[in-house]
Amino acid sequence: MKEQEFKAVVIGGCGTVGSLMARVLKDNGVDVTVSDLSTDSPQINILEEEGIKLNLGEHDENILKNVDVIVVAPSLLQNSKLIGKIKSVTDADIISADEILSTCKVSKPVVGITGTNGKTTTTWMLKNILNLSGYRTPEHKLKMQGNTELIPSFQARLDGDIAVLEIGTHGNPDEIKNCALKSEVGIGIITNISKDHLSGSHNFQDYINCKREIVDVARCLIFNADDPVVTGFSNDTSHKVFFYGIEGIDSEIEAYPETRECPLCGKELEYSLHYLGHLGVYKCSCGFKRKEPDVKAFDVKNNSFKLVIGSNTAEVKLKQAGIHNVYNALAAASGASALNIDFDDIVRGIESFEGVKGRFQKVNIGKQVIIDYAHNPAGVKAIIQTLIREKPETSRLIVVNTVSSESGITGDIEIAKILKDADVIVVASNASRKASSKINVDNYVILTESSKKASKIGTLGASRAQVEESLNLAVNEAKKEDIILIIGEGGVKYSSEILGKFKN
Repeated sequence: MKEQEFKAVVIGGCGTVGSLMARVLKDNGVDVTVSDLSTDSPQINILEEEGIKLNLGEHDENILKNVDVIVVAPSLLQNSKLIGKIKSVTDADIISADEILSTCKVSKPVVGITGTNGKTTTTWMLKNILNLSGYRTPEHKLKMQGNTELIPSFQARLDGDIAVLEIGTHGNPDEIKNCALKSEVGIGIITNISKDHLSGSHNFQDYINCKREIVDVARCLIFNADDPVVTGFSNDTSHKVFFYGIEGIDSEIEAYPETRECPLCGKELEYSLHYLGHLGVYKCSCGFKRKEPDVKAFDVKNNSFKLVIGSNTAEVKLKQAGIHNVYNALAAASGASALNIDFDDIVRGIESFEGVKGRFQKVNIGKQVIIDYAHNPAGVKAIIQTLIREKPETSRLIVVNTVSSESGITGDIEIAKILKDADVIVVASNASRKASSKINVDNYVILTESSKKASKIGTLGASRAQVEESLNLAVNEAKKEDIILIIGEGGVKYSSEILGKFKN
């Protein structure tokens, strides 16, 4: 079919996937109308800006009768009453999301970024490099991460020159593989793999296997050489693999060392250096060892390093401090290098990157407040490592814990142990309250009244009321020179709005 001759109605087009289907069809020359019972959606303005016609509050039969195809959002395909009504009005074909994906092919390079931590920051940093180099990157424009299921697949098909996609997982088999296949990922980046999503029947090896799935899809792979779990994947692929890693670091930076088992023989690895958690320089008696990086960071400090790619060298200063952000910068630089981006543009893109909302996000209320999405032990280690190194000796670190770990009580207890380096802990979530009661702590723990009640919804560990009570206590506790750190998804979702009242 010649798509430019077609008229289509997208039923449910104001929803998450429905809006992306409409935009992809529009970009492929289809005359698109979105029909949705909703009249209030954040996607409406986006659809209007892209020239998509809207039929809101109803499904106008006259519109349905005069189109070539009816596209139904995935959430509505099983609505027999709706499908019956459509069929009673028109003989037009009813098509699904998968049919659009198979018809509208990807015609651009696609980079897929996965891993436990650093996906979002690496994704946006790489996009910043590409944008400064003159390349357009398609955006889903959703007020969410949008890194699972169909969202990345449609994002890859939106108008742009190079697609950079964050690809996540809930720890279920085939999620990443199917997403990468449908997105037609050509370059795959794995940032790191640490323990997450281990509740219920999931174990760490299952989670590793999920993350490994991108290896079977991407033709070019970029691995963190300092992560033995990720490096182990290089032994069972014939595709081209590039490595990035740290070659020298400030010895005074606390690494919170962990060990890992050799991915080849299962013995405990021997580390000569730890950089952050299980990331470092390692080897095994069986012969497995850290790979030589292609993209390197020398003289690493909390917010600067020397970047080396081949014969090119530059001093790089980060606007977002932390060893974890050095790794994010190396991953982004590696992706850009694989896309043949000029070295000077890579440096410029890294240094000008302002960060991502909810990732080391600073809020000024007359006291220092930082909001961070850190929600698993590795992520919490990274942010605590950064702040302990940066904060003045006279300042206290006050942590508001809104986390409810995806690895259950084991993950919550591990996070509580890491937070022993803070001066004051304010427990917002019920999970953090339970975890704090199971360890011996020398620091000052403030238990909120609302944390007595469990209120986890999906991955959201704390309710708005719990976050608000904990923030009131933290702000009242903090002196001007102290730092308030808010961790967890609940903190990211609610804190900015709640903190607004303290600015006045």
